[in-house]
Amino acid sequence: MVRIYTLGPARSCHHHATLKYLEFQGIEARDIILVDDLVTAAGEAADRGDSYVLQCSAHLNVHLVTEKFRDRLQVVDTFILPTQSIAIVKRKGVKEPRTLGLPEPTVGYIDTKAWKKLNFETTKPVVEKKLLEGVYDAGVAYSRSALEHPDKLEIVQEIGKVVTSWLLYGPRPRYSGTIIASPYPELHHGLP
Repeated sequence: MVRIYTLGPARSCHHHATLKYLEFQGIEARDIILVDDLVTAAGEAADRGDSYVLQCSAHLNVHLVTEKFRDRLQVVDTFILPTQSIAIVKRKGVKEPRTLGLPEPTVGYIDTKAWKKLNFETTKPVVEKKLLEGVYDAGVAYSRSALEHPDKLEIVQEIGKVVTSWLLYGPRPRYSGTIIASPYPELHHGLP
C-alpha cells in the first residue's frame, strides 16, 4: 500500500491532484493522509522512510520540504495538472466586500490594494468554511463554493483553472546523474 501525505482537507487541490496522480499511476491500494502542514508531514514521512509527499510547486514551503529533508526525502516525480476552478467569492448581502480570506499562495491572483484586510488560511476549503461562517466578506475559493451554496455565496471574479506543476517526494532517490524529463517536441519548432 502506498502512503502519501498531502495538504487537506478533502476536496482541496492537493487532494484532487493526489487522486489524479495515483489514478494515472494505476495505484488503488493507498493511504492518503490529509494534513494542514506539509513541512511537518514531510518530517513524518522522512522519519517513517516508507512514505511520499505530494506538493504543488506554487506552495509557500516548497523550499523547506526540498531543503530540510534532502537526505531522506527527495523529489522523485513531477507532473502538470491544473488546479480546480478558482474564483473570488463573496457572501451574498455584502455590498462592498473589504475583508478577504485566501491561501497565501493565491495572492498573485488578486489586487491586494483593493482589500482592507487580508486573512491568510491554509487552503481554499478553509476559506469556504469561514466565508459560510461569516468570518470575512469574500475569499479566494473554489468556483464550486458559490455553486454549492447559491443562497449564501456568489462569484465576484472567475479566475478559473490554473495549470501548475506538482512535486512528489519519496524515500528513495530517483535521480542518478542524468536528467529526468519528458520530451517536449514543440520546443524544437519555436513559436509561430
